[in-house]
Amino acid sequence: MRPARSRARAFLAVAVAALASGGCDPPPRAARDAAASPAWAVSDAALELSAHARAMASVETAPVRRRALAREIRAVGKVQYNEAGLATITSRVEGYVERLFVDFTGVEVKAGDHLVALYSPDLVVAQQELLIALSDPRAASTIASTRLKLLRWGLTEAQVQELVERRRAHERLTLFSPIRGTVTEKLVVQNSMVKPGDVLYRLANLESVWVYLDVYESELAAVRYGQLAEISAEAYPGREFSGRVWFINPVLSEESRTVKVLINIGNEERKLKPGMYVSAVLRSPLLASGEAAPTAAAGHYSCPMHPRVLQSEAGHCPICGMRLTRIPGEAGQPISEDEKLVLAVPATAVLDSGVRKLVYVERSPGEFIPVEIATGPRAGGYFPVLSGLEPGDRVALRGGFLLDSQSQISGLPSLFFHEGQPPGPAHPGH
Repeated sequence: MRPARSRARAFLAVAVAALASGGCDPPPRAARDAAASPAWAVSDAALELSAHARAMASVETAPVRRRALAREIRAVGKVQYNEAGLATITSRVEGYVERLFVDFTGVEVKAGDHLVALYSPDLVVAQQELLIALSDPRAASTIASTRLKLLRWGLTEAQVQELVERRRAHERLTLFSPIRGTVTEKLVVQNSMVKPGDVLYRLANLESVWVYLDVYESELAAVRYGQLAEISAEAYPGREFSGRVWFINPVLSEESRTVKVLINIGNEERKLKPGMYVSAVLRSPLLASGEAAPTAAAGHYSCPMHPRVLQSEAGHCPICGMRLTRIPGEAGQPISEDEKLVLAVPATAVLDSGVRKLVYVERSPGEFIPVEIATGPRAGGYFPVLSGLEPGDRVALRGGFLLDSQSQISGLPSLFFHEGQPPGPAHPGH
């Protein structure tokens, strides 16, 4: 124990003597050699790294080149009824409900199916007026006005024609479904009295549904009419539904800073139910200018009830016969392959202060200079470059923040100091 204590006392004495003299022990030989050849150097406003410093800082570079980019927008939304497929059954006369052919909600009906039978004294009187007028050859105007009144009160053309041919009045008025759909509301009961304007049923065609997505204003520039969207619901894991952007709300919600985007989806299997919450992905290919590419559906015609129908000319839907609706936009020329390639820089290479974006370009092996760039919105792992770089420029993918810190210390231009700044004072005593 005594030799160890003696060595400790000797070491302490040497340290105290060194502090008293105000000096430091000379560094080892290896440290002197490293100081003689610094790892960081400044030359012509550029930052030079030795091979050892580059390896220690893990600086990795790659060339900038053109590539196909697509911006991906993810949003959530809610399934709603397709408003083009809604119908309301109302009573146009005063009467009494004598029979309900559809007596609960959720029933699927086809166009022309009977829904309810009404007894109306006014309707019986109007039919008798028509029969009396038919017997008088001079009552042509009365016949025409009475026929029109019966049609306005809810009789079909076939029912009026049957009345004329058989010369026998109908005691009951039968109301038929105007569309194929599902009964979503039943507002009438057996033997109840109804008045003109009373709603009896509400119908909805669920072969097509609408999804309203909430898209943030920063992503709105990449949304186009006719753009395809992939929809997924928690009720069907692994299942995707395809639809098109049918409408973009012109008003922004100030509370959420989002815009409602309507997606029209074919729903022949009735999988999507109104009220469901869904997630959506919209992919927008980018042009060489960094803007979103126009969709192939712009200027074409599609069916509101069957969005898969897409035609270049106006006409009627081959499935349901509805008149086709034009998708906003102009049908342009096909996009060339060169226009689809965007000069892109990896996102890891970009230093962003919120005011300006910077990358470090390797001008020669180990020599880096900061370059300010202008970019478009991020697309996956890349930023489209609008200005500042050329194809083939090598940029630092990793170690950019370390390079920027050393540039700032050395007084060179950096992310937060555009013109650079004088280096700080040295540590006192060194």
